Amino acid sequence: MAKEDLFPYQKNLALKQEFKFLGLDLTEVMEFSPFDLDLENRRLENLLNFVHRFQKYGSQATMELIEGGFIFPPIFPGISPGSDWYRFELWLQGLPTRMTLSEQLPKTLVLKKSEDLSENEVGSALEQLEQALEAAGYGISLQAGIPPRLVYEYLIESLGETFELEPFGGGWHLDGCSGYCPDCFQRPWCDTGESSCWSEDKEAGKMSLTEALNPYVSASPKSLEILQRLQAEKDALYAKLEEDDPWSDSEEFLDREDWKAKLN
Repeated sequence: MAKEDLFPYQKNLALKQEFKFLGLDLTEVMEFSPFDLDLENRRLENLLNFVHRFQKYGSQATMELIEGGFIFPPIFPGISPGSDWYRFELWLQGLPTRMTLSEQLPKTLVLKKSEDLSENEVGSALEQLEQALEAAGYGISLQAGIPPRLVYEYLIESLGETFELEPFGGGWHLDGCSGYCPDCFQRPWCDTGESSCWSEDKEAGKMSLTEALNPYVSASPKSLEILQRLQAEKDALYAKLEEDDPWSDSEEFLDREDWKAKLN
């Protein structure tokens, strides 16, 4: 390997050593690109330069005043100026920039497994969990009408997820949507889930539902015909929107009444 080919690797190691010397854990704020070391080195250089400037000025306000203008730290993921500054300063103090949901809830909160709750206990257990999440700053935006036990099970499972910390706590919304309807516990209560036809539906000969829904709902063979008709309506609308306005967002969701109104 030519000497010049080694330079990006040597530079990368030297930059990472600088952060190690400063006692800063790069994994908290950096998106690495090992297959593009030139890009990674530029990111590391930008961040190191920003750290040195911040340490020189001592505060965000002073830094922006002296450098003249609005600036924000080059950390990843970049969410918003306020969030990025908050996580940057946490990082400089050696504090975590992200935590699981469970780590952000009161240590005194006792949560039972769903199977350990009777039907009479599920409602109050769900209310207690929702209140704890909302107090931590997290919104819950699920479809209406879902059985309480299903909601509880989803929230319990979500407690292991990691979230970037926000200045005033939380800031995230739990909507339970992955974009993949056949595996979604909300599908029978969701307009999109009830009007989108997937290959899994065709294979099953009916609306494909996750096993978690077996105690609550079942799909009839007629459901496939309904899904195919509604999907055809949606596809026709998208095609018409593209024809009328090629720059329109054809992925924008429109409820079924809007589809019918626009197609007529």
